[in-house]
Amino acid sequence: MLAVAIASVILLLLTLKHLLKIKEQDSSESGSFEAKLLWLFSLIALLIITNLGFAYYILKSEFQSIQVIASAALIISAVYIYSITTLSRNLSRDVFKSAAIEHYYATHDDLTGLPNLAYFNDQLELILNDAAENEYEVALMLIDLNRFKLINETIGYFAGDLILQEIAQRIRESLRKTDLIARLGGDEFAVLINPVVAQGHIHTISKNIAESIQEPLAVEDKPTDVGVSIGVSVFPNHADDGMELIEKARISMLEAEKRGESVLIYDPDTTLGTAEDIQIIGMLQRAIQEEQLTILYQPQIQLRDMNLASVEALIRWQHPLYGKLDPRHFIPYAERAGLIYEINLWLLQSVVRQIIAWQEKNISLPIAINVTANRFLNKEFQQELNTLMKNNSWLAKFIKIELTETSTIDDASEVITAIKKFKNYGFAFSLDDYGTKRASLEYLKKLPLDELKIDQSFMLNATTDENSKAIISHAKEISQQLGLVTTAEGIENQEALALAQEYKLDYGQGYYFSQAMTPDELVDHINQYGFDAGGFTTEFEKDN
Repeated sequence: MLAVAIASVILLLLTLKHLLKIKEQDSSESGSFEAKLLWLFSLIALLIITNLGFAYYILKSEFQSIQVIASAALIISAVYIYSITTLSRNLSRDVFKSAAIEHYYATHDDLTGLPNLAYFNDQLELILNDAAENEYEVALMLIDLNRFKLINETIGYFAGDLILQEIAQRIRESLRKTDLIARLGGDEFAVLINPVVAQGHIHTISKNIAESIQEPLAVEDKPTDVGVSIGVSVFPNHADDGMELIEKARISMLEAEKRGESVLIYDPDTTLGTAEDIQIIGMLQRAIQEEQLTILYQPQIQLRDMNLASVEALIRWQHPLYGKLDPRHFIPYAERAGLIYEINLWLLQSVVRQIIAWQEKNISLPIAINVTANRFLNKEFQQELNTLMKNNSWLAKFIKIELTETSTIDDASEVITAIKKFKNYGFAFSLDDYGTKRASLEYLKKLPLDELKIDQSFMLNATTDENSKAIISHAKEISQQLGLVTTAEGIENQEALALAQEYKLDYGQGYYFSQAMTPDELVDHINQYGFDAGGFTTEFEKDN
């Protein structure tokens, strides 16, 4: 019995050790965790005291049957608490290990293992705050690989991925432990020199990085060289905050590319470029950070029963000076400045939030988003889709990805593979702007699409142009052969609607039904008219 009491004490002491380990694992919430486990610590302490008292009692008294019962109760309770605590420790370790892995993938790039854009932005602000407080300089380098798109198109995306991994390693080897490197998306990297220790430090390290990147790489046993453009800005010399620092570095990077130089440090007197371009790019960078971009939703109507079937998400820039701008006024600049990934990511995340918000209001409405093939093939964009499926797989059936015909043809095999992968998740795919470029029937047969969208130019001209009618008829025939639905863009009057119905097209969108609407306007309309498209046409007739 004495041995039992001593064993119970030992078990309880081991239990306390496990609890302390669990507490250490949850150091991020130590205060709340201590409160949760206080009762367990108290219970174990009470049992230890009880066991010690019982051991003392055994030593000082004669054998009694009650001692056997008490010993059994004590050892059982000690074994039970020890077992539960051991299990809790193991579960806690697994949970925190899983959380750490999830945090890593949320803050790092899958391909290169480098920190990603979100992590870089967070760290940038922290580092700049410390630099301002302790009065030291920090330099930002934005690094863009030249000719990388050509390499992808000629050698293939697999080789391109290998090149990005090698470049990431070369940059990393050129830096100190205190410096920060990140992959911002595509072929763009960022390096934060923290701190700048000497006047010539920035020039030396940026030159070393440029020379390292430009050394030939062996791809498929063939030497391949990659050009580089590096733009540099310095805090606090060139900027007061992280957003401005990125803006100045990006301007320098674009100017370096324009001049054919590998490195260019920001200089307001010489880094001019095209004044309008630089101004728009700088404003666009701020627009993304300050949430000036908005999304409007244009209804897509099922022509058979004239009911609202889905909507298309259209990006607008609410410019502080020029008002609401549509994509043709800023997307080309975003492409040039390497901002398109951020915009695509923002669009996808915003659409997901909107679907969830509408679901909470009992509105089940699929949303179509426009993505070019190159953007769709972007590894970070696909990673975001994979993350979306991991967390909310049901959302896939509410997202339709519209690929433009012009971009899809150049990358057919890559796009086909990617479409098949994400169709398995439940995403729908549409070929947008059909008829504006070449697209053979053989090519269309290979694409695992769900929809063919007829470009609005044909619908606008169909009432007076026989060629436009022929293209519409041809598109309908192809869709029937391939089992695709058809959507007509550009339905702006009753005549265009009648023609779309005459050709038995499945869906239509255009100003005759509705202009693009804000989410609140769309919800108000649905609350008033339901999903009946007659409400849209009624409002159209009032306005005209």
